[in-house]
Amino acid sequence: MSSTAETNARWDSQALGPWTSQFARGETLTLEGLQSHYRVQGEGPPLILLHGFFFDSELWGRNIDTLARTHRVHALDLWGFGYSARIMQPSYAHYARQVAAFMTALGIERAAFIGHSLGGGIAMYFSVHHPERVSALVLVGSAGMRNPEPLAARSLALPGIGELLLKLPGDGLRKKMLRDFFFCDPRTLTAAAFTALTRHQKIRGSAASALALMRGGFADRLEGLLPRLAALRLPILIVWGEQDRAIPLALGERLHRALPGSTLCVIPDAGHAPNFEQPDRFNAAVTAFLDKHPGPAGPDRQCGA
Repeated sequence: MSSTAETNARWDSQALGPWTSQFARGETLTLEGLQSHYRVQGEGPPLILLHGFFFDSELWGRNIDTLARTHRVHALDLWGFGYSARIMQPSYAHYARQVAAFMTALGIERAAFIGHSLGGGIAMYFSVHHPERVSALVLVGSAGMRNPEPLAARSLALPGIGELLLKLPGDGLRKKMLRDFFFCDPRTLTAAAFTALTRHQKIRGSAASALALMRGGFADRLEGLLPRLAALRLPILIVWGEQDRAIPLALGERLHRALPGSTLCVIPDAGHAPNFEQPDRFNAAVTAFLDKHPGPAGPDRQCGA
């Protein structure tokens, strides 16, 4: 598809198959009857990256090259996002099944995980329910702690309102969401960055999947699970943007206290996606952590980078 045709394509309008063929940068496989897209790069111990709400595997575009110097990196598109199938009943249990099936399909017995926001919540949930498959955790602006939603998010979740707003033509709403809730410096959102981060939202069903997740209300309900996670004594690095407006740093500090032995790394001049906004600082912190906790050697050789 030409760049003009892509630009003119409306949000939530394109069929998954053709859009995947045109723009997906990785591989696809079928898990529980649903398409799952992922990018894989590098050799070494397996490392699985789980993006947050609103994003897909493109969120890790400024990190994969560095992480792949020492690990075999798998950046998975969660169901409902990227070039994976859209779903209408998301839950932590549902995503944990996707991750488990993904690891089994690729022959990954155990891996380190990096999870951003929703992906961090999934990584914590998965660790508690499949502790034998997790060697270390990096939690980036992680969901899971009680976090009152701002008025804009509550309004978007209202029946009928969200459907209307997310299908409006133009880029204004999505640019505002990224600038208001995800990035500290509005200059982060270049035209190229906006296109890369939101292209997947033109796939049909994206709005319904996103709204189902927002209305499900499960993302910030993991505090009761934290004692079980702490008891696993996993190596855990918690990374937070100092200016995070979506999930404030105070919640990262609370998460750190709830997980004795964890390390908290606060990145200045960064919002809710410090890995994208301050990639050099993020990559240095995560690389140092993974050097100390490299994880198991991985048998995955089924798909090329």
